[in-house]
Amino acid sequence: MTLADRGAALAPDLYDYDFENDPAETLIRLRREDPAHWSRHGFWYLTRYDDCAMVLKDPVRFSSAAAGWGGGNPLARPGGDAAASETEQALSRTLAQSFNQMDAPAHTRIRALVVSAFSRRSVEERRRRIVEVVENLLDAAAAKGRFDLVADFGFHVPIIVASEIIGIPADDREAFRAAFELTGRLMAPKRSEEAWSEALEAGRWVGRYVRALIAERRAQPRDDLISALIAAEDERGALSDPELSSAISTIYTAAGTTTERMISSGLFLLLAHPEQWRALVADRSLVGPAIEEILRFHHPTQSTSTNRRCTVEVELRGKTLRAGDTVRVGLGAANRDPDVFPDPERFDVRRRMAQPPLSFGAGPHFCVGAALARFEARLAIDAVADRWPDLRLVTTAPVKDPRRHDRYRELIVQAD
Repeated sequence: MTLADRGAALAPDLYDYDFENDPAETLIRLRREDPAHWSRHGFWYLTRYDDCAMVLKDPVRFSSAAAGWGGGNPLARPGGDAAASETEQALSRTLAQSFNQMDAPAHTRIRALVVSAFSRRSVEERRRRIVEVVENLLDAAAAKGRFDLVADFGFHVPIIVASEIIGIPADDREAFRAAFELTGRLMAPKRSEEAWSEALEAGRWVGRYVRALIAERRAQPRDDLISALIAAEDERGALSDPELSSAISTIYTAAGTTTERMISSGLFLLLAHPEQWRALVADRSLVGPAIEEILRFHHPTQSTSTNRRCTVEVELRGKTLRAGDTVRVGLGAANRDPDVFPDPERFDVRRRMAQPPLSFGAGPHFCVGAALARFEARLAIDAVADRWPDLRLVTTAPVKDPRRHDRYRELIVQAD
């Protein structure tokens, strides 16, 4: 099969703004017509639940190491990329040290040192501080009357909490967040030299900042995750500085940047379905199921998602995935697979699910921040329902942010 043959039937640009802004119809077609789709960006894109779950649970045939992001991206390719710049090669080496880009036993070792900070017990111990963060933000929002669920609330809760867990000082929080956000461009195709150069510089800045923070904590430990990881040892010894740096970036993503979209988009979905919002306000036992339905219905990235690399040739849906090919599992697409979730395009907080949504992944790389994300979302939804049972949407037809296609530009609400 030639490259042209691979994408002949249906060839959407999975990074195009119009697609990201409203991907549902395209994903329906992909699931039905081309569930193992060869993207124009040089990777296989899977959209059916069973296929995505299989890839996530099979690290032998689908490796996380050097998985890459497709032919249009020079980073993290197996064997390196001779045409890449020194900065790109350095970032590829850094990515290779991230435990979400590793297989066992290296992945198992580093994950074991990190996971205790995100256990249900550890998360519950942070309840008071998370409630304080939520209430402070809602106090500021209340003073406005009309406010933005993204910029005034959901955006800040997990970023503040994640920064405090890791040990990023409050004065540096915004600079770190802004630089880290820019590095997100490095996980997509290289669109322009200017945007790519900005992202590379942001990556260098994040690297320098994290290395300096590690050095500071080695000299003066504090009650934070960086200090705990420095002190942690297992039978193979402590983490190296590159492993520490990459682990911190991975944790920041897991505990911070994805949850801010879940909170704001989740509240939008609830308010956009007034009967379901009123039912939840009256019966808080619905908050848990509502969070699972939010995760299913509105995964932050409905297009591309987790990447893997084929280690052997695999036959799937009539296609041949070759050893070395990059495979990306569409978690948002899988979460609307009608073979698993009846009437999947309907949002329903009372939905009974036979299978869990794949929003946090599955298998050995299941998201370490899942318990914290659910906990923050629960506290945020409860707090808003307590304050404003009659909160109403002003933004009724939101659009994605052109700067970040995985979140809404704004979600304005009115607190009467």
